Amino acid sequence: MIRDMLFYEPENLDSIKGNENAIAELRRFALSYKMGRREKPLLVYGPTGTGKSSAIRLLARENGWNVVELTASDYRDKSAISGTLAAASQSRGLFGGRNLIMLDEIDELSPRFDKGASTAISELISSSKNPIIMIANDMWDQKITFLRGATTPVEFKKPKQFVVEEILASVASEAGIKANKDVITAIARRSNGDVRSAIGDLLILGDAPDEALDYIGLRDRKGYIFETLDRIFLSNTIAAPLRAITNAEDAGDMLIKWIDQNIPKRYSYISDIATAYENLAEASIYYTRAIRAQYYTYWRYMNVMMSSGVALSKNVYPRVTARYEFPKAIKELSATKGERSISNEIAKRLQRQIHESLSKIKEHYIPLIAAMVKNSEEEEISDFLESKYGLEQKQIDFLKAMKV
Repeated sequence: MIRDMLFYEPENLDSIKGNENAIAELRRFALSYKMGRREKPLLVYGPTGTGKSSAIRLLARENGWNVVELTASDYRDKSAISGTLAAASQSRGLFGGRNLIMLDEIDELSPRFDKGASTAISELISSSKNPIIMIANDMWDQKITFLRGATTPVEFKKPKQFVVEEILASVASEAGIKANKDVITAIARRSNGDVRSAIGDLLILGDAPDEALDYIGLRDRKGYIFETLDRIFLSNTIAAPLRAITNAEDAGDMLIKWIDQNIPKRYSYISDIATAYENLAEASIYYTRAIRAQYYTYWRYMNVMMSSGVALSKNVYPRVTARYEFPKAIKELSATKGERSISNEIAKRLQRQIHESLSKIKEHYIPLIAAMVKNSEEEEISDFLESKYGLEQKQIDFLKAMKV
């Protein structure tokens, strides 16, 4: 079942919808190498979740090429890049197929950490006998200006909503998820063209309550939650996870819940897990202080502790590949959403007569009235609550069912 997989991948290049022109350019690039013509590397760029990485891996599979891949965590210095790619750029695979060199997250290069990386990449471009494809979210990022004249840009665009709906319907059918059209439409609309996030939402909602859709939110951002978590758990630097947190538009408390739920999914050693939770706890303290004091400068410290703090908590690079879990705290909120709604409505009606804060009414008055309801004649107390406070029968029934 797809919902039990960590990632969903299309079967072939034709399965990637909404970017047919980009796919055609990838195939033209591969055909040139098949015909013995050396091409400038491709710089594949576009928003998160549009299928860039998947398309390149499928291109390699379609042509019988081996993929030699580096990501942002590998761009540490010239020797790290040259040592990994020098041989791959000149040789072929075990069965004669070419090596496709894939440099993902190329716009994550940091001059502070990646000393000599740009020089090594430029040398690789000039000497490689094998195809090179680089991936970026933003081709205009100043950190990769050295690539613009040396590469051919290929843009992946956000697919239209109806295209995302078609993809989700296909995934739901294959995964055995009985999602109705309204749910699929809502997920597609909220994804804002981020197919990967839409599929992730669909898989999560296959196991979560329907109300969890309220917590997914509208996406118009560079970092989807799974990618943000990857940047935190799989990074060994300060900059990359902090940048992912900054670009993500999830609220701070939401991100804390996601990280809290998934630390044991990525970190295996007790000491790493303990340190990560200590740093996350500090982030939670700063979040609470910011809310209570209305002093949102505290969020700067929160962001550092829950991103770079958690990322640098580990002494051993994680090798765990278990799927991320939807936060239990959010599931519990979803499960009690109806009850909380009724409780809030009762508190508002009582407030007209009691003139106390809603929180105090819910904490003190509602349990007291619920106890009175349980110990009084049903018809008499119902008439009183209806005439005095304007409570409806379903609200009175809620009070009767309360545990006090």
